Amino acid sequence: MEHRIEHLNYQPEDVITFPQGMPGFEATKEYVIFTKPEHEPFHWMASVVGPPVQFVLINPLIFRPDYDPVIASSEIRGLDVQDPKELLLYSIVTVQSDMRLSTANLAGPLFINIRTRLGKQILVDDPRWTTSVGILS
Repeated sequence: MEHRIEHLNYQPEDVITFPQGMPGFEATKEYVIFTKPEHEPFHWMASVVGPPVQFVLINPLIFRPDYDPVIASSEIRGLDVQDPKELLLYSIVTVQSDMRLSTANLAGPLFINIRTRLGKQILVDDPRWTTSVGILS
């Protein structure tokens, strides 16, 4: 059965579940990620159940190729990763009207297993990676 969000069609198999939710949005667990060609390299993540929640995402390696967050294997375990290639990496973007001032949260990357459709935001304890890293700097 096809579903709709704000003119977005998606299938149930497109839904990504964050079993623990995300910090500040613990009750919102199911999302879809979509791309609008005019907004690339940005993506959108929208809730499909519960209150309407949307995030702008970007792969942080696009603007910080040196990004290498150290993640404990226990943090990833719940995503049932069998091959590292199954993981997608995103950062949540805070968009400003002047895009040069927009930032990405590198202290809380999102990891999504594309095989299991499970996701998790993992907090990184590393002073190099903060919640507001400029994406156009």
